[in-house]
Amino acid sequence: MRTCLSFSSQKYTIMNSFRGGYSYKRVILLLCFLLFFHCNSSLAGVHRLWVVSQHDWEGKEGFYIDFENYSQDKSPCKLENLVLALGVADGREWRFIALKHNWELGKDYKLKAEINEEEARLFLNDELKGESRGAFKPAEIRMLINHSPLWDRSKTDYLIIIKNIHIRTGSQDLSFSFYNQLPLYLFEPQDPRRLDIKTEGMIEIESSFTIINYPNPRSFAPLVDCYGQLKLGNWDGKIKTDDDLRKVWEEEKAILEAWGEPEGYDRFGGYKLAGWKEKGTGFYRVIKREGFWWLITPEGNPCFYLGLCAIPTSPWEISTPVSGREFIFEDLPPKEGDFSPAWFRGFWGNPEVEYFNFHISNMIRKYGKDWKSIEEELTRRRLKVWGFSGGGKWGRMENLPYFPVLNRSDVPVIIGHPDIFDPKVREIFKESLRKQIEPFKEDPYLVGWSLGNEYDEVIRKDEIREILGKRGIFPAKVALIDYALENLYRGDYQAMAKSWKLEGIKRDEIYGLEVKPPDRDLVKLCLFYAGKYYKFISKTIKELDPNHLFLGFWFVPGWWEKEDYWEIFKLSARYCDVIGYNLGAYEFMNERFSRLVKEEDKPIICGDFSFPAFYHGQRGFGIWGEIWVDDDKEAGEFYQRWVEEGARNPYCLGLLWFFYIDQPITGRGPCDLIEEVVKGTIHPEPACGEHYAFGMVDITDTPKWELVRRAREANLSAIQTRLKATKTSYFSK
Repeated sequence: MRTCLSFSSQKYTIMNSFRGGYSYKRVILLLCFLLFFHCNSSLAGVHRLWVVSQHDWEGKEGFYIDFENYSQDKSPCKLENLVLALGVADGREWRFIALKHNWELGKDYKLKAEINEEEARLFLNDELKGESRGAFKPAEIRMLINHSPLWDRSKTDYLIIIKNIHIRTGSQDLSFSFYNQLPLYLFEPQDPRRLDIKTEGMIEIESSFTIINYPNPRSFAPLVDCYGQLKLGNWDGKIKTDDDLRKVWEEEKAILEAWGEPEGYDRFGGYKLAGWKEKGTGFYRVIKREGFWWLITPEGNPCFYLGLCAIPTSPWEISTPVSGREFIFEDLPPKEGDFSPAWFRGFWGNPEVEYFNFHISNMIRKYGKDWKSIEEELTRRRLKVWGFSGGGKWGRMENLPYFPVLNRSDVPVIIGHPDIFDPKVREIFKESLRKQIEPFKEDPYLVGWSLGNEYDEVIRKDEIREILGKRGIFPAKVALIDYALENLYRGDYQAMAKSWKLEGIKRDEIYGLEVKPPDRDLVKLCLFYAGKYYKFISKTIKELDPNHLFLGFWFVPGWWEKEDYWEIFKLSARYCDVIGYNLGAYEFMNERFSRLVKEEDKPIICGDFSFPAFYHGQRGFGIWGEIWVDDDKEAGEFYQRWVEEGARNPYCLGLLWFFYIDQPITGRGPCDLIEEVVKGTIHPEPACGEHYAFGMVDITDTPKWELVRRAREANLSAIQTRLKATKTSYFSK
């Protein structure tokens, strides 16, 4: 996340960035606009499109050219507020040139930026609009072009069409053009590229673009064919008839038969030919052997676990909202009869919204009336032949290993989490966990328990601030105040009262008041609360089920790279048998995460990694955050790299791919303003909610062979890679 700019440190630099035609008053207005845009956390919507970006914001390195906009309510960002900005950093601070132009729809524009070690200049239609004098420090990271970051993608009332980008730096001279097929931009209004280039000397960037009104999707309808595919697109393997579906099934059966199931593995994914074995306890456990952590199966065999999440996939995960958006689809089957299992209602809390599941309808077309039993049998066979150990999170099939995620939806909370200091709340919490755990505590296929996912269980400073800022007396507030006095101020109430601005108030009076500790105390109070919270959960789960592993909370290492988040991550890790984490990144492990794991000296398992293909927008899928690949072949190559690096890592027990089946290109929901969509008062978006190509299998239930082949190769070689790594001097590298 971006930090707020300092007005005093930026004022002179930006004012000197503008040349003729800009009055002092206008410069100040632009400066205030830019500072407001970067600093104001109350904005309801922010939209950003990087033309070219190669920057490290926190490190104050690199540069970016982007279009920035905002809205203060749920309405789309308006063209009149659009700003073209050039940001340049020198390792100590950022400097900006910001242009708020009188943009015209349909007009061709040309921007140009020049950056060197002494100054930066921004041109529009060959006219110099601003310059900023000062040093420049390149960022040695991947360059992104024509990309809108995930966190700044609010709706707009316009569409920027970037036609081409030309980059010159050092000896490199690169040109890029973009597909510019308007219906495709309705699904994802960008066509990004990742460039591994190093900027040297003068950097020159040119780009031509135009701006149009955001189009009405109805003018391009229908957008999606009867198989849930983009109607406009055409690619190898696209399903065009029911005969195509049956043909690819026959081809798959032949491939599965030719590959066959790998030998030498037990039913839990353990390798029986390792040359050593541990005592089988009937449950998964972990050991450390020759400097390497190992997952040991219930039968006692070593295992490097490779799983697929969402098996079987729940209908709500891959069903798309239809109500108010019927015009998007070319041909939806009747709600009664053979295709009735593909129709649903009421996902995401709105009982009036109907949903359709193209994956189910395609299986009905493909496999006939026995589609359900064929799906189950085929899924099992796929996993075995593809070399997976079993399932992952978000699903369970009989006699396949899995990773259940506990929840606390029926436990009362104060702000975001239960009052873990309240005995009554602890009893409710324990009973909630007992109900979920009890039916499965003897299941040998259950690898380990976890609670929540990613941000769900992060105890935050603002949460502690809100607890202490509530009126009334309750256990969590009392515990936090007592801890602060006894541990942060060593029992000196006068010192605490002065720091917390409570002078003149008696100690026993403060518990019912709204109190506001300084930020330096909030961090320590947050860690105190988190420690009690994580310890209770771990201890309770172990009391209820001493046989299974506890994998924690699937935190994301380095969420926003905030120091206090890392401290929370480390604290939670201390109460786990295995550190379960999720990570969307091109690299298997960065230096900081590696250092943390070594410090904790505990095994790890990645519960969520993926490289969804964008296909350059030609199939209607979205860009997943900052992690995407061009096609299934590249996804497979990244998969292979991750599995090999994980298998060589002494701490890693395995990896879980997210997930089995692609999401629908029209989104799984929920839809913002769905009531207005149903009423017809606003134009619905073709893509509603997540619509990413996460799967090993596409929406027609056809494996992505370019990905699957590479995944299978990696899976089958992983255990040998790990066994071999134990015989090398890993720690001396």
